[in-house]
Parts: sequence; structure tokens; C-alpha cells
Amino acid sequence: MADIYLHHYESSPFAELVRVALGMKGLDWFSVHIPNMMPKPDLVELTGGYARTPVLQIGADIYCDTAAILDALERRQPSPSLYPAPLGPLHRVVASWAGAAQFGAHVGAAMRNVPPGALPPGFADDRKRRFVGFDFDLMPRVAPHLETQVLVAADWLALTLADGRPFIGGDAPGHGDLALYANLWFLVAMPFAADFAEQVFTRAALASWFARIQSFDDGGGIASDAASAIAHARAASPAAVSGSIEPGFTAGQRVRVRTETSGDDPVAGTLLRADSSGITLHRTSDRAGRCRVFQCN
Repeated sequence: MADIYLHHYESSPFAELVRVALGMKGLDWFSVHIPNMMPKPDLVELTGGYARTPVLQIGADIYCDTAAILDALERRQPSPSLYPAPLGPLHRVVASWAGAAQFGAHVGAAMRNVPPGALPPGFADDRKRRFVGFDFDLMPRVAPHLETQVLVAADWLALTLADGRPFIGGDAPGHGDLALYANLWFLVAMPFAADFAEQVFTRAALASWFARIQSFDDGGGIASDAASAIAHARAASPAAVSGSIEPGFTAGQRVRVRTETSGDDPVAGTLLRADSSGITLHRTSDRAGRCRVFQCN
């Protein structure tokens, strides 16, 4: 029986990255749809404040951000690996680049021509308040530069694939492939970016690679809801945590952790781990009970 819950909404590119990763590994999972803007009371009940999308839950262990989520999936089912040779850990480097500057460029290119009234009321204000540096009012001015960045990245990807390799590292897909794919997936998913997306996908090697990655998305998990996920967390016991504590902090110390460039509330709890592999806090939720929240640095 599945005990993995993915808290997500359909149009989130990072959620699509995780959906594809779950498909690659052939894992069963429960799908809990969350709002695409604040408030998100049920999600915050589990995370303690983190409100970005997606969040993965395994029992009473709550994984925030895609790097922490993919690490959890890799531990859960090591094969097929999300970090295959020959790139191995270099997949993380590619994914970090794709998920930072290139993510912003693809979002800007995808949202450049949003017609009036196409976004839900309050959506633009939500993103401006919660994502530092994001402002829909600036989009028309900066979008041409962002589109250039997208085209350069598309050229680099096409050149990488020009020797006939099916994925960026060779025969097997990895985290880097998924992160690059998620950006392009969002571009395709936005109907008002269709003309620009068509321009990007004139690169035949890129288009074929994209289709191979997309085939791992099996269409979704088992429908569930927040009440079931919270009840599942309350009935479970948090997993043991291994790792070290960086100098300057101590195990059991009360801390607050905020995601960089985020306007969301920090997560408060007892520090269990703080090292190069991430940060783990222990916290108690009124409805979910004892939880452990995992975040990457």
C-alpha cells in the first residue's frame, strides 16, 4: 500500500519534476491537491510554515523543496538512480542551475503575454509578496532578455544531445534531465506562450529528449485529500535522522529556518541535522502530531 503523499497542483513545474521522478521509479503515491496561492492551512499544518510546491510526505516525515524530495525518493528506491553515471552528483549541479536563474527565465518567457483576467484574483500579489524579486508588472520589460536566456539554454541542451545520446549524461535520465525538462514543460503548459515554445522546440534533438522524459509521467497518483494525509502523519512515527550539526549549532537547539528568497513564514522546531545534505527539524503539529521536516540548504 502506498504511503507516499505528494502535495501539489497540476500546473507547478517543480511538481511535474517530482511526478516524473515518481514515474521513473515506478512508485505508487497519493495525490493531494493544494491551492496555488496562500492561504494553505493544511499544507502549513504539516510543514510548519513552508508553503511552496510541491511537498512530499512519507508517514510523519515532510520533505520540502525538490532536492530534499528527490533524496527521499532515492533512499526509498535506489534503482533506477536519479544520479546515474557518468554524471552522478553533477546532476545536482545541472539541476541547481536549471532551478534558479533558468527557472526564472522560463517563467518570465512563459508568462510574458498573459492576457488580462487570465490569472486568478490575487495571484500576482501572492507571487510578488512570497517570491522575492518576482513582479508581473516588470514582465513586459524584462521578458525579451529572459527569452534570450531560454534560447541559449535550449541551444546548449540541443548541442549536448547532438551526438545521439538519449539523455544529458548518456543512456539513463537523472535529476539534471528532470530539472531542465520541468522548465520547458511549464513553457509548453502555458497556452499564451505557444508561439515562443514552438520556436524553442524547433530543435529536433531537444524535442525528442523532452518526449522521452515526459513519457515517465504516468498520469497521476491515487486521489486523496489533506485530511487523510494529516491523519496518516499523526498515526506514523518520524524516521530516525542521521547526519551532523554544523559548527555554531547544537543538536536539540530551537531554530527557525526560512527558505532563501521566500516571503513565507519560517519553520520553527528542534534542530536534528544541519550539514551539506540539508537541514532537519523536529516539530509538533496540533493536528498531525510529531513530524520531522527536511529541507535542503
